[in-house]
Amino acid sequence: MSFPFSRWTSYFTKRLAQRTAGFFSMNGNRHSKLSAPFKAAALVFAMSSIGISLPSQAAWQLVPATSGATATLTEQGAQGNVEHIHHLRGLSGTVGDDGKLTIPLSVSQTDLLDKVGELPPWLSGVSQMRLATLTLNLDPVALAALETGESNRMQVPFTATDGNRTHRDTLPLDVTRMDATHLSFENAEPLALDSSAVGKNQIGSTLLGLLGYGTLVGDIPVTLQGEMIDQ
Repeated sequence: MSFPFSRWTSYFTKRLAQRTAGFFSMNGNRHSKLSAPFKAAALVFAMSSIGISLPSQAAWQLVPATSGATATLTEQGAQGNVEHIHHLRGLSGTVGDDGKLTIPLSVSQTDLLDKVGELPPWLSGVSQMRLATLTLNLDPVALAALETGESNRMQVPFTATDGNRTHRDTLPLDVTRMDATHLSFENAEPLALDSSAVGKNQIGSTLLGLLGYGTLVGDIPVTLQGEMIDQ
């Protein structure tokens, strides 16, 4: 994780360590065995006494109970286009030190199976199959800078991976600090997935067939909403 003041902190601690080492070296070789621990203790004491603290690494995690997504599929019909709204629930993922948040999406997280009903035996394993993987590259410094009640619209690079296909884009994400340990988020504009790509996906085409959907047209707008907690 990169912080704006890391270079200054590195320089300061290096100089402080050099001066501390010089102080203890004046006492001669008879104290050489104690010099390392004394230097470390002196360094910690000096930094704490002047109010310098190194930034902690935040382990933000999605709260599955309040994190999900909504996708709108448009089916081409004889009497006109028909929209079908589907939901994903229980999103999970952890923000790494580099700000990367990876969200796996499986069939079991959708309401598709609720609409299809009981699957035939030869499709019993479909619910555990991976639909896609979303990866959002958040800015840890921007997250940490938010005050309680403050919102910030962040331009977040993201990728959506489906098998061998990868879609890259930038997602405008509204992030709000709820309290000291909770953030909420929602994309300001829906991200658009290519409906033809969904139809080409083996799992996607199987589910669409079970639902009785015909040809999909246009993009599939997807909205994300959820909550993160600082662990």
